[in-house]
Amino acid sequence: MKKFSILMGIMIFLTACMSNTPQPNSISDADKISTIVAGTLSAATVQTPAPEIPATPTLPDVDSLSINGQLQGKLVFIRNNNLWISINGVESQLTNDAIGLPELWYSNPQISPDGTKIAYLKNLGYDARILVVSDIDGRNARQIPNVTWVEWSNDSQNIYYPVSNGFDVTTGLETITVKSINLATDELQEYGNYGVMQGCGGGSSDPAYHISSNENIIGTLGFHVFGLSPQNNYIIHSTICSSGLGLLDLSTKQDRRLDDNFRGAVISPDGSNIATVSNNSIIIFNVITGSVENTFSTSETPRALLWNADGKEVLYSTSRLANTLTLDDNIALDLFGSAPTLFNLNVSTLWMVSLESGQSTKIVEIESHDLKPIFANDQKVLVVMVENANKLFDYVIQGNRENLAEYYPTANILEVDMNNSSSNTIINNTRQAFYLSK
Repeated sequence: MKKFSILMGIMIFLTACMSNTPQPNSISDADKISTIVAGTLSAATVQTPAPEIPATPTLPDVDSLSINGQLQGKLVFIRNNNLWISINGVESQLTNDAIGLPELWYSNPQISPDGTKIAYLKNLGYDARILVVSDIDGRNARQIPNVTWVEWSNDSQNIYYPVSNGFDVTTGLETITVKSINLATDELQEYGNYGVMQGCGGGSSDPAYHISSNENIIGTLGFHVFGLSPQNNYIIHSTICSSGLGLLDLSTKQDRRLDDNFRGAVISPDGSNIATVSNNSIIIFNVITGSVENTFSTSETPRALLWNADGKEVLYSTSRLANTLTLDDNIALDLFGSAPTLFNLNVSTLWMVSLESGQSTKIVEIESHDLKPIFANDQKVLVVMVENANKLFDYVIQGNRENLAEYYPTANILEVDMNNSSSNTIINNTRQAFYLSK
């Protein structure tokens, strides 16, 4: 047990999070925070000096997202609890003070639309989260306390975020206020409230499941939503811990529940539609008319969605069970403190459905626990691939107890060709990656 204390701590923390709505953009009982008051933005800086990022050449626009196996554009991600960035294939570590759970770790990085800044969370213990906003190289960092999720405005001048007002015993909901802050003037704005039902349990003993949950891929507990439209005029949000979708109009400050059965949601490039999941169907909700515009049936339950850049297709992933591996109860108790421990070996598929024809086309199928598309152009798509836990299983049943973290499943970034279904790994050992093509 002592030799596996780090991994054990990770499993305990993730399982605890998942029993209280684990997704980082939901605000669970473990994340209770007080309302942020005006003027809390500080000029505090991250103590670790920012590294020098090597200069990279400006490359011509091409259909491929990579050149000679190196991803072009900017990708921020978490590796070993610290913040990293890749610029045209050159990786740099932006923080190096992460201790890990539960003391200090980083999460949820996002690049501003103009590509000049990064916003990410600095997590101190289980209850304290600080939003850090820095230049793209990690310098000039500023901190906003008590923030659990963030969305950039389209002009990169404002940050929108949810703030918990606590549990309302009369409604049975946790009330959330949406705020924004102007990074140039420090001006705070408030845009109204919505309620979220909390307290769902569930989970899995499979280590790969926890990786998928950390990547905000739909699982047993659902997918939590906090997204800003391209025109900065509305927020989509969750209504129930495992499902439900609402829309908060930022101009009128009026909130409406779209449906309590919708799971996951992504906003179209023009902001007029929302794609969401209900059972084995993808639902297209028209924001302008307030009605369901289309319903596309799928052979398996969609798990993660992404609009294509032209707004005419929606990419989605599915996952099906291929085999189950079960640890011996004694080994499971020794390593994880509970038994039985099941590892699911999945086969995951990336699809694209046409909004014109309603037909789904299979793009690629991979032996993996989950897939999540994060960026697509006309030819290529970047996909987060969550590994199955078979390497860890094989290692421990052989009697090995040393260096277990090296065999733990991780998430990797793949570049997939939508025309010939070929794929290649771009970056290994990532978490919560965010990509900007420019």
